[in-house]
Amino acid sequence: MKKSIFKKLSICICAVLLTAFSSCSKNDGNDPSPSDGGHNAKFTVTVTDAPASAYISFAIVGLTGDPKESTVWKVNGVVQNNQNAVSLGRNEFSGNTKTYVIESVKPLQTITAGSQCLNVEDVPYKVSFKAEVNGEVKTDVKDFVVTKTTDFTKNYTY
Repeated sequence: MKKSIFKKLSICICAVLLTAFSSCSKNDGNDPSPSDGGHNAKFTVTVTDAPASAYISFAIVGLTGDPKESTVWKVNGVVQNNQNAVSLGRNEFSGNTKTYVIESVKPLQTITAGSQCLNVEDVPYKVSFKAEVNGEVKTDVKDFVVTKTTDFTKNYTY
């Protein structure tokens, strides 16, 4: 229950931050994004060898210029209807799928990605996170080892 509340809180915080950033942004004419002002994004997330007690949370939120538009992502090639946020937790990485590719299906004005991966056991696990915006790699973390003393807690805005 604690994890579920934290996951929902994380998504809400990301959504609020997106709204704040998108309403405060200004265009200085030097933005290399597509002509419609949006950004195309692709995220690749991999978690390997995570113990059952690991806390894993990835939340990716995107907004278009139209507040009514909510279908903006596909996950592993499947469009996520009526969702402007994608949330991946421990359960998504406990089966055969260890890698998820999250791609925008429409140009986005603001994108934020947050993660928190914690470990309470002495069994380390690995996390990889790659973010590409408009075809350019913005973040590329490979095989970060999560232990009792090193967590993977990040928040990115693109």
